[in-house]
Amino acid sequence: MEQVGAGGDDVWLEAASWSDNRRELRVPTALAGSLRLFLGESESVQVVDVSNRGCRLRGVALKAAQRVWLRIGELETLVGTVAWCDDGEAGIRFEQRLPRAVIVLLSGGAPDDGYEDI
Repeated sequence: MEQVGAGGDDVWLEAASWSDNRRELRVPTALAGSLRLFLGESESVQVVDVSNRGCRLRGVALKAAQRVWLRIGELETLVGTVAWCDDGEAGIRFEQRLPRAVIVLLSGGAPDDGYEDI
């Protein structure tokens, strides 16, 4: 995984797989979402897990470094970048971190033991 940034503000560019070491807790979900590329049509996706920095999607054919707009339920549209993609799955890096309350809401109210906003 390559990281770029100044002053400790890391930018996650690409990872070989979602199981690589991550600093944030990922919460499993089974949510429907819609994804749109710049000047593209929306397509349905499944949100497999989510953290304050990103999410894993299933049912998409994307390329690393593509900019995407993701809508999950009634949330505001999230803007992100494709960090990795493999066999119909992709990891999205959000431009802005999600607050703990949003993660809990998306996970269906799962306990947040061990979850840290980092």
